[in-house]
Amino acid sequence: MKKDFRDISVNGKNELYKLEHFVEEICDYHNINNEYFGNILLASTEAANILISISEGIVQNILVVTFEKTIKGFTFKLKFDGKDLSTGQEHVLEQEIRKHKLAKEIYIVKALADEVTISVTGESITLVFYVSSMNYEKSLQRINSLKEYWVKKETTVNKGND
Repeated sequence: MKKDFRDISVNGKNELYKLEHFVEEICDYHNINNEYFGNILLASTEAANILISISEGIVQNILVVTFEKTIKGFTFKLKFDGKDLSTGQEHVLEQEIRKHKLAKEIYIVKALADEVTISVTGESITLVFYVSSMNYEKSLQRINSLKEYWVKKETTVNKGND
């Protein structure tokens, strides 16, 4: 297997286009189809949004995104290099989850990636996509899972407005 390793730096939300181009370039190079490309793109940009959101006001928003093709598939690691985001006793990610501010974004990331690892301190998120045997059924299953989530969300919101 030929190794493929790349990385980029993204400076805040105004440079997320760099991450989108990075993912598009990788998927084009490896002939990843449109449905799965969409899963990878959305999961990686939402993961970047999560990290950038929890770092605002704590550290400079320079996010390092590394890509590696492994035996499992594609691995994207998003992290703030050497930055400690903890504030006192409780970590920032835990605080944001308790406030329910990032629940939707975390759900989307977990629904679209095959493996998700979020560091306890909220400093990094690792996404793994099994692309070696990706099939159409798995892609449809993920799309349907997201559709079900949005239908439930709309139903809940509409009931609350009645």
